[in-house]
Amino acid sequence: MKSIKLLSGPNLVLLALTWTLVILIASLVSLGNMPSVEVPGKDKTIHFIFYFVLTLLWNFALQKKYKIWSLKFIIVVAVIIFGIIIEVLQGVLTKNRQADVYDVIANSAGALLALIIIFWLNFKTFNKKF
Repeated sequence: MKSIKLLSGPNLVLLALTWTLVILIASLVSLGNMPSVEVPGKDKTIHFIFYFVLTLLWNFALQKKYKIWSLKFIIVVAVIIFGIIIEVLQGVLTKNRQADVYDVIANSAGALLALIIIFWLNFKTFNKKF
């Protein structure tokens, strides 16, 4: 029960901010000397998961404080725009990374699936109350 209380309110906002910064830094920092193993689709899967989690975190962090129904959509749009901006910055600011439209698609798919799950969870909670 204590761990659930730790993941509420300001702590969730801090976690969401931290996750946003992790994505930003991981996307723009060069990992040139790191050994890598090529697994087909691994990069897109990572993009999908990162933005899926980002959308969930921001939704859970803000939904209790701001009880606005459209906030879920605003968060998804903001996350998708964030992903597009990062892709553009990769093409402009980094030497060994490039913008990739498929990364944008994977990011957006993760955010949209998170939105579907958020609505599903809200529907399940609503049905339990009635």
